[in-house]
Amino acid sequence: MRKLIVVGLVQVLLVLGGCGGGGSGSIASKSTGTGGGGTGTGTGSGANVVTMMVDAGPNTSSPDADTPFITVTVCAPGSTTNCTQIPNVEVDTGSFGLRIISSALSSGVAAGLTQEMAADSQPLVECTQFVDGVSWGPVKLADVQIGGESASSIPIQVIGDSSFESEIPSGCLSNGNPEDTVAQFGANGIIGVGPFASDCGSGCQLSNAGYAQDPTYYACPAGGTSGSDCAATGATTDQQVTNPVAEFTSTGDDNGVIVELPSIADPDGTTTATGSLVFGIGTESNNALGSATVLTGDDFGDITTEYDGQSLPYSYLDTGSNGYYFDAANTSSIPDCTSSGGSGSGSGFTSSWLCPTTEQTISLTNMGVNGASSTVSIHIYNADTLFDEDNGTYTAFDDLGADTGSQSTFCSQNYQVSGDCYFDQGLPFFFGRSVYVAIAGANTPGGEGPYFAY
Repeated sequence: MRKLIVVGLVQVLLVLGGCGGGGSGSIASKSTGTGGGGTGTGTGSGANVVTMMVDAGPNTSSPDADTPFITVTVCAPGSTTNCTQIPNVEVDTGSFGLRIISSALSSGVAAGLTQEMAADSQPLVECTQFVDGVSWGPVKLADVQIGGESASSIPIQVIGDSSFESEIPSGCLSNGNPEDTVAQFGANGIIGVGPFASDCGSGCQLSNAGYAQDPTYYACPAGGTSGSDCAATGATTDQQVTNPVAEFTSTGDDNGVIVELPSIADPDGTTTATGSLVFGIGTESNNALGSATVLTGDDFGDITTEYDGQSLPYSYLDTGSNGYYFDAANTSSIPDCTSSGGSGSGSGFTSSWLCPTTEQTISLTNMGVNGASSTVSIHIYNADTLFDEDNGTYTAFDDLGADTGSQSTFCSQNYQVSGDCYFDQGLPFFFGRSVYVAIAGANTPGGEGPYFAY
């Protein structure tokens, strides 16, 4: 699972690895494991559509499961030739902004990116907190191209930039181990296309003293040798890592995305799956909202999920989470695995894969702030069996789940509520559906975002 954990103020992103969430409170997760037969194909086409692959990713020694990837082109600002085409960039509807591992950039592009500067004229650097670790790197301006869409001179994070790797502050490292290489991260980068335009909004405009949680942005000298060289700083929304979709203004496809993935073999999964990431909602002939049920989000972009007699108000639909993450303690028919280990940890979050002896069906009711609701049935199967399919060559499953255990500590710290508070409906939820993610404040045929629809 992968998810950002950020500042707890209005429109502040919570990116956690392992249990992704919407607007300001998401937990995404990444995990290793492989897992049936056949490859599905998405049907979308057009300049606003890119192919999205669910496969093992770029780290062959530790392959991904239920992780969607696209190809992104990053260019030096204003250049059409100094560019790097980067495959295996993870698609995450639970975070916001483009983050690229430094080694995935050509030396020419890396040198051509424009460094963002903090208020004290030092380079602006970000500590991105995921549930399973942290990623550290400077914020730089880049031109971004995805399919026929482009965004000019937007802030991205360059993870693992060698000029800043020796000065990671202790406040950043306290939230987990660095994931600053492709091998550690499991991807060449991650693109957050969730329901907000900027990384963490007004919360990140504050200096260290104003943060509700650990700081996100720092002012750091290039080539520093100690974490004490950096000082927490505020970053204006214009400086923060930006959701590229919000900048696709030249085509008008800037109000959200549609994630389209095919149905796959159940319960066994499949080797790979091919779908589409579509930009814009109701802006082209190929991205109509149709009869999809619109579930508007709260200030964090989250919806409410009713499960097992509980109302969980900070739930979300998250491609950055590689399974369903929820507290399964009250569901005795879905035991934790004994051999596959945990599915993710970090930032005080740990979960265990689920291993029922037969595939289980769970009923969920998702509800939006607008009063709309949708009842769905999801499946949970034995993770050990899935990861062992065809000698571990399968990577796409619609029934992979993990037990978060009690969420009370996390929920009280981050949302000031007691007990459990979220049901993370990760990538398995997206198979066989077209899921719409509308950006906060953007106009769409379904009203203004933030919302999820399917």
